Amino acid sequence: MVFFMPGCARIPDFSWRFAMLMAMVLGACSNANEINQFEIIHVDRQWSNGWLRLTLDQRLTMSNEARNALEHGVPLTVATEISLRNTLQQTRVMGETNAYEIRYLALSNHFQLSMPDQSVKTFPRLRHVLAELSRASFLFKTGALPAGSYELRVRTRLDRTTLPPPMRLPVLLSGEWRHDSNWTSWPVQVDSGT
Repeated sequence: MVFFMPGCARIPDFSWRFAMLMAMVLGACSNANEINQFEIIHVDRQWSNGWLRLTLDQRLTMSNEARNALEHGVPLTVATEISLRNTLQQTRVMGETNAYEIRYLALSNHFQLSMPDQSVKTFPRLRHVLAELSRASFLFKTGALPAGSYELRVRTRLDRTTLPPPMRLPVLLSGEWRHDSNWTSWPVQVDSGT
């Protein structure tokens, strides 16, 4: 007697595809600590009279794939995410994202940087754009805050959601596109006299 189940014949085909997908994902994860990541070095912060002033020092480098995409007309967006929360109650006081768009201008062989305040700067080389972004200043209105300890969380990332849709899945699976810094935490003290 021969026993045959047609449904079981498809399992190896599915398993093979699943194994290939997992290999691609694990391969991308293994490259997550490459030198191409963004890194936040230091954040100067000061709160006074309902305003939070920040100066961010960071190291930004781009992978060859990101540079190649820029040179072929794909604009890249670097986003800095900032969050302030009360340390004692763990309640979020404010959250902001500032986006900087980098674009290559092929006719003039220059790079264009669009700032969050809608201003635009032009640079002859990509390294000049990244140097401009390596030190950024922000001013946020938080309003009156109760005196106490607060935690400022900051990270910088390459916003992959702004890429053209056909690029998003390959970029998600590629370790060469993992530029995101880790979240960094910085204490902020709010005194009752300020």
